[in-house]
Amino acid sequence: MGTVRDYDVAVIGSGAAGLAAAVAAADSGAAVIVLEAAERVGGSSRLSGGHFFAAGTAVQRQAGIRDDADAMFEHIMTLNQWMLEPAVVRRYCDESAGTLDWVRGLGVEFKPEHVHASGVGSVPRGHVPQGEGLAVVEALDRERARLGVELALSVRATGLLRAEAGRVVGVRAGEDALRAGSVVVATGGFGANPEMIEQHFPDAAAAGDWAWYIGSPEARGDGLALGREVGAAIEGDNHGLLLLTPGFSRDLEIFLPGWLVLVDRAGRRFVDETASYTMMAGLVKRHGGVAFAIFDESARHAAEPNPLNRAYWVNEILAAKADAGRIVRVGSLAELAGSAGIDGEALAGTLERYNADCRRGLDTAFFKHPASGMRPIETPPFYAVEVRPAIIAWTGAGLRIDPEARVMGREERPIHGLYAAGETVGSLHGDRYIGGGGSFGPCLVFGRIAGENAAASALRS
Repeated sequence: MGTVRDYDVAVIGSGAAGLAAAVAAADSGAAVIVLEAAERVGGSSRLSGGHFFAAGTAVQRQAGIRDDADAMFEHIMTLNQWMLEPAVVRRYCDESAGTLDWVRGLGVEFKPEHVHASGVGSVPRGHVPQGEGLAVVEALDRERARLGVELALSVRATGLLRAEAGRVVGVRAGEDALRAGSVVVATGGFGANPEMIEQHFPDAAAAGDWAWYIGSPEARGDGLALGREVGAAIEGDNHGLLLLTPGFSRDLEIFLPGWLVLVDRAGRRFVDETASYTMMAGLVKRHGGVAFAIFDESARHAAEPNPLNRAYWVNEILAAKADAGRIVRVGSLAELAGSAGIDGEALAGTLERYNADCRRGLDTAFFKHPASGMRPIETPPFYAVEVRPAIIAWTGAGLRIDPEARVMGREERPIHGLYAAGETVGSLHGDRYIGGGGSFGPCLVFGRIAGENAAASALRS
């Protein structure tokens, strides 16, 4: 990259949002460059499942699912008690079906039989691509190359250029500069930046040494830093997705098995243990930030590996962790409570009711499905595994945008020439994650919107 180069649009980041922006801008006739800090394209998107949360799609219709953007909007806003940017969420819902078709047009296949009910919603809106997130990244990158969009790898943006009137007119990368009519920031989140985690995601910071991030090591919050430098508004603090973990290893399992009981330190059960991962962190936080998975020797013997539980909740692994003193294994429930620091009398009462429900075949407290593996806890030795919401799936704080993907300044006006999309944006997520595809979908929708609008603005000027 030369000392000074001129483009219509500069895109910072090459994940799903950045590549979507680059393709959309080039399709609009702009001369585009993509800057990527890593040695390859894709960011965290290439590591993801690539699920796309969308409504009113052709794929849904093929599956016989009746749905529309209105229902999706009401679901997202109600789930988050309307503490989101309604106009931005509305734009996402309205554009989701068209953007899914756009991605399909690039060669990504979404099969009707793979549309699933995502999160806590009953309507199937989670669209699963063949080949997961990597397939989406590769399709977008092929189109980027076909359109002649320049790509600069191992180039980290370090600042934005501004004209005297305040418009963003380019990007700094170390000693080099790029002049551009518009800039799209799509650098991802900040899960790999401990200082930003401390500042913007205290629930994750509270996990301490248990915490680890599943995304790209380049997700350092560059977009927040770049935006803050030019007066961008930041919103969404302490939003994001945390997943439960027993901390055995850095493996990702998002569902608990049905044969255990989850209790807090007070010995109280507080959830259907097979409930969606989207709600677990919030419930554990409400109950002190730590919970205990309780089970017996009979359950451990029956804990065979399966597609959902391979790394933690498997008989041999649990036995090895108990042998190493990593989890509590004792001969009585009273000893179990004492060793784990759980209220013993309450735990005894909780398990008395639960065991009776197991024999009856009906969970009268939280309605866990009997077919989930629900079984009495009565055969010693007994086990207690501490679990915490500590796996950082994605971070929710970011730049505030309007429905056109323009970055908003702290004085409630757009920063001219600056757009943002993807995990860099903080306007779409609240206390409750909507479910699989609820972060990847907005990357594509607002990446496309940002690219189109960035190109239009640059070509006008």
